[in-house]
Amino acid sequence: KHNTKKQVLPHIEALTQNILGMIIAFIILYLWGMSMSESVALQCVFFITSYIRSYIVRKFFQTIEIEHKE
Repeated sequence: KHNTKKQVLPHIEALTQNILGMIIAFIILYLWGMSMSESVALQCVFFITSYIRSYIVRKFFQTIEIEHKE
């Protein structure tokens, strides 16, 4: 059960960070004058790349943490 939680938490963290980022970016792009469809398309690209980046960085630091405990 503990391993499952360790595997799920990085996904939850990455999703939370990316959703908050999307909300902020959507507001900024709207205020800048970008249409909703353009904003949504751009946000999809940013969301996918940001999610992958966040997850990889988190797993990297978890690996370092585990290696230092051994």
